[in-house]
Amino acid sequence: MKFERLYYRVISPQRKFYHFPLYLILKVLSLFYFWGHCFRMWAYRWGLFPSHKLDCRVISVGNLTLGGTGKTPVVMMIAETLRGNGYKPGILSRGYGGNSNSEVNVVCDGKDILLSPDVAGDEAVMMAQRLKNVPVLVGSDRYQIGRYAIEHFGVDTLILDDGFQHLSLKRDMNILLFDHQRPFGNGQLFPAGELREPRKAARRADFVCITRYSGASYPPGIGEQLIKDLPIVKSTLRLDSLLKLDDGEVLDVKELHDQPVAAFCGIANPDDFRRILEQTRARVVYYHPFPDHHEYTVADLKSVEESARKMGAKLLLTTEKDAVKLKAESVGLPFYKAALEMEILEGREVFNQNVLS
Repeated sequence: MKFERLYYRVISPQRKFYHFPLYLILKVLSLFYFWGHCFRMWAYRWGLFPSHKLDCRVISVGNLTLGGTGKTPVVMMIAETLRGNGYKPGILSRGYGGNSNSEVNVVCDGKDILLSPDVAGDEAVMMAQRLKNVPVLVGSDRYQIGRYAIEHFGVDTLILDDGFQHLSLKRDMNILLFDHQRPFGNGQLFPAGELREPRKAARRADFVCITRYSGASYPPGIGEQLIKDLPIVKSTLRLDSLLKLDDGEVLDVKELHDQPVAAFCGIANPDDFRRILEQTRARVVYYHPFPDHHEYTVADLKSVEESARKMGAKLLLTTEKDAVKLKAESVGLPFYKAALEMEILEGREVFNQNVLS
């Protein structure tokens, strides 16, 4: 979206001089946002705003910034870890991008997928397709949909997707994610920056997961005083498998080596998808990023395919999140979705101990 691109140009430290007046306006607005945040925190602390407790364990996964830090892969890995150790997990999500007005939306009942991406949102449907045996529910009132999950599906642990700021629901564990490359975005509070909360809000966390880890001990700007004594896990994303959209045929990742491919996606960090493909030694001859949660049209796909063919691509790739909104017959090239997995580089024991405690 043009507005989104303009916004990120304005808040960027590399903004043009003619963006500076608009940036100053955003800085003033961020002061009002900060005062509103302080009042909200005070109201929850003193009970002016209620916070409800569910009759099961609640694990929250979230971050301090706008955009993606890899929350969805972390949520799925937690669900798989719990399921593999005899627990009955469920996932609660806001359902961003969905248009349902219902208070309780069951995306998956643990057996079947019941809602489409336009109703429930692309990420919720993607999680339901990948996990299959884990109930996934979406709705604005996470307490209400949590009660529904307990009563109807017998879950004993609920995973709150993007829940760090959702203080109206009490949780037993707060897992906070930091992108190793840009842990605080541009370092400014919204709307002058990408921070949803001031940095010191990190102290509410019980457990820190550093995503897109690239080797340094701490991400830039994070000192020991901010996450002192907190358990830390370091992780990255890797390409696990490729599945053909029309028949589910699995293509070995090694088949991408030196293969000319085209790719597109509509995710929060589109450069990440390209980097992962290139790490598998694929030759990405054409790449088209769309806005996050983009609603694809036939014209979009025809344009991508036309450019891909001109550049000599033999395969067309997209993410699982995008694939839930697409049909294989929309393009003529062999069309695959890339399944990405969270890989823990350091702290596997820490992860298991905290998730399963």
